[in-house]
Amino acid sequence: MNLIEKIIGSLEDKREWRAMEARAKALPSDYHKAYKAMQKYLWNTGGVMDWQETKFVFNHLIDLLEEAAAEGKRVKEVTGDDVAAFCDDLVSDAKSWFDKQRQKLNDSIK
Repeated sequence: MNLIEKIIGSLEDKREWRAMEARAKALPSDYHKAYKAMQKYLWNTGGVMDWQETKFVFNHLIDLLEEAAAEGKRVKEVTGDDVAAFCDDLVSDAKSWFDKQRQKLNDSIK
């Protein structure tokens, strides 16, 4: 890690973030607004913790919205009426997946 990365963080992480946000921005307007609202909710509630979880959750969310837009579905047809609960479920799914991976690693090393 060079000095610049120590000061401002990983440049690769920043590239990934920009690419993810570009995908979100390419969504139709209603879907992009929904994505930004759900993103804000997740940031404000502390739903996503580290970069890997954040990347997993937001990419999955964008995938779902891209698919919904392609199929002509409304956002609430994907999320249901309780959008906050939908976001909470996304995060818990990500955490349980990461927990399983962590446990797998720990179990594999004797």
